[in-house]
Amino acid sequence: MARQRVLVDMLIAAAPDDVWTALRDPEVVGRWFGWDYEGLDAEIRLIFGDAVTADDAARTLSWPDGDRFELEAEGDGTRLRVARTHHDEFDGAYDPVDEGWITFAQQLRFALERHPGQERRTVSVHGLGLGPHEAPLLSELGLRMLGDDPVGNAYEVQRADGSTFTGEVFFQTDLQIGLTVADEGDALLVVARTPPSAAPPDGEVMLVLSVYDVDEERLAEVERRWTAWWSGPEEADHADGADASEGASAGTGDASRH
Repeated sequence: MARQRVLVDMLIAAAPDDVWTALRDPEVVGRWFGWDYEGLDAEIRLIFGDAVTADDAARTLSWPDGDRFELEAEGDGTRLRVARTHHDEFDGAYDPVDEGWITFAQQLRFALERHPGQERRTVSVHGLGLGPHEAPLLSELGLRMLGDDPVGNAYEVQRADGSTFTGEVFFQTDLQIGLTVADEGDALLVVARTPPSAAPPDGEVMLVLSVYDVDEERLAEVERRWTAWWSGPEEADHADGADASEGASAGTGDASRH
């Protein structure tokens, strides 16, 4: 039997039954998994339906490639562990599936702890170049120094147009940071980097903003505002609706497990 490594080990402030429902009900899975794109519903049906073996009594999910979700009651919450097959030959190398599961597990925790029962919409962009060392994109976006802030710390980011957004650091790993965004009704912004070794020459970044209980008009406003921030106002002015960024219609691709 292949050795397993624990990729995610987190406590979610929600009852085991609620976490299990969030993993088994396709409608609820859509409130945290991935991001909006045309094929999301089909991807959810495949990954959490056709491709998975579920043990309702043990509350475990297992996939043929060795990936595994385990739930365990702990106090008033639920311990979630995500395990994957150990790969000795690539130990320490960038693994897009690892990074995808980390993103999605944190989005799951955020949805259950901060917005239980609420519908989610997302605005996202994928594959933005991080830029050369002398002109890094994350510095231009006001994000580069946030990696020094501990989880739970308050932050403020100033956009190029002088506007700001604020919140707290929700999670942080070597390649990802999750920020709550108070200005968007307690949204979650995930910033996930791909290192230059996996995306030459300078690396890339994905940004996913999850907002809750917004109508189409409000979503369009959110999309224009955030697209202008990461793409620049000129590009945002030429964008419209779901085409506002290349990532807005992109599938989860390499960031998901299938």
